[in-house]
Amino acid sequence: SALRKMTRANFVSGVGGANTPSFMVLLNSGVSVSSGTNTVIAFDTEIYDTDNTVSSGVFTVPSGEAGKYFFAVNAGMNTGNNIDYVNIWLSKNNQTTIASTNGEAIGIEFRHEGTSSSNQVQSVSGIMNLAVGDTVRVYILHNFGSAKNTATGGRCTFSGYKLIGV
Repeated sequence: SALRKMTRANFVSGVGGANTPSFMVLLNSGVSVSSGTNTVIAFDTEIYDTDNTVSSGVFTVPSGEAGKYFFAVNAGMNTGNNIDYVNIWLSKNNQTTIASTNGEAIGIEFRHEGTSSSNQVQSVSGIMNLAVGDTVRVYILHNFGSAKNTATGGRCTFSGYKLIGV
């Protein structure tokens, strides 16, 4: 008949999906960052990585998974005084500056300015349109005047997942 019995299987067929690949990594060992130097944070501890897409803290879009991705980063410096700035940014295909190509951002940046005698940890998040083989990594830059260590543990994380339905 034209009317079908409503079952859970009928109801959910074709609805939803998985936000994969997805991953979360963190930094357990602080990385020394020279003042005024763009430095990649090589996250060293994997919490999860559904499709083995992260190596040394660099996410690479796997075959068949082009699309829009959401990324989030918590990162910063472990200690500091007389800070002028701390920048963190997500870099598409290893770009060391935030720019745009054909109107599309190739990076997402957060800049903190001011003076503080406490830890400098910021968060940045955003969406990137990625092709197969594109890479995303996290850069940090500071102006403490001397080399300082990055934050560690839950204060220095990088995560992301593929968006569905967009």
